[in-house]
Amino acid sequence: MKQPARLLPLLCLAATADAAQLRDAVSGLVVTAPPGYVAALAPPSDQGGGQARPVFDIRRPGETDTGCRVSTVEAPGNAFLSQAELNERAASVEYQRQLARHLSSVYDLVALDVVGSAKVVGLGAIGDLRSQPGAPPPDVRTLLVFLDTPLERVVLTCVADRREFDQRLAEFEAIFGGLELP
Repeated sequence: MKQPARLLPLLCLAATADAAQLRDAVSGLVVTAPPGYVAALAPPSDQGGGQARPVFDIRRPGETDTGCRVSTVEAPGNAFLSQAELNERAASVEYQRQLARHLSSVYDLVALDVVGSAKVVGLGAIGDLRSQPGAPPPDVRTLLVFLDTPLERVVLTCVADRREFDQRLAEFEAIFGGLELP
């Protein structure tokens, strides 16, 4: 896996005050779409056998296959850990290796690095979907960000055509910056 100097400077970026916000009343997760994007509630999806809730799509108007999705997934094991312990776990080399092994079954990883949002440290990965036998390789690149809290895991998934991904990365960072975790 090729490792650039740093994956992303995914620091908590300030959301614009006039942007539309969506809030999940149960978890407290808030999503703010940056200028040029629209945030909408999407149907829940099954992620790894567990029902994900809530699910927000954050896309440019008219986009259907690219853009970002934010979801929360139950993480009962996190309830026994403090945020400081979860942050320490995310920053550990062994945890990063475990996530890389897991993601490598689906993606050819380009980068994996520690990212942060307010008081939460997580992991961010960039990867290209692996080709299925007999099928042409998908021409998309994906940004995945995993943020664990004692309440849940928040997952940000952003997809773009591979040739446009680098140009859209700043937009994806703005979407990340518009997340307010409970």
